[in-house]
Amino acid sequence: MNKNIVPVKLNELQTLSALCMNTFKTTFKDGVYTNQDFEHYFNEAYSLEQLEKELLNKHSYTYFLKEDNEIVGYFKLNINDAQTEEMGDDYLELQRIYFIPQAQGNGNGKQVVDFAVEKAKALNKTRLWLGVWEHNEQAYKFYEKQGLVVTGEHCFYTGSIVDTDLIMEKVIVQ
Repeated sequence: MNKNIVPVKLNELQTLSALCMNTFKTTFKDGVYTNQDFEHYFNEAYSLEQLEKELLNKHSYTYFLKEDNEIVGYFKLNINDAQTEEMGDDYLELQRIYFIPQAQGNGNGKQVVDFAVEKAKALNKTRLWLGVWEHNEQAYKFYEKQGLVVTGEHCFYTGSIVDTDLIMEKVIVQ
């Protein structure tokens, strides 16, 4: 199986938006969110306008993960003022790590974390951080295995629902 990480291009916005909505809804469909909550969040976070704005931001980097040239997931890296929390200039944020169901659990998450660490090093960042839903024990344990530790929490809004995300971070050794 051939896996690679490629930057998302502006002409791929429709594909990215559809993947964002599909993977988010698949991940959280059994939760407390209503269709209105999903719709509100999608309009805010995954509209073509919002995604284009993010792709054009010089401090954000959005990537597709491909297996045998098929897109199976995506993720986003943020630095400086593009981070979702004011963490400072030493940090790189790993955000929106989502895979289609059949691409989960086969090393893709580790590949993304390793890629983020290498990008952090290339950008002279000394810390990697991310937010993970407090009830997603599988993800929490995975990130712990990757060397991230809980350092705080923040709120994550999906429509009318306010969730708590644990902030996890890792020191990057240059």
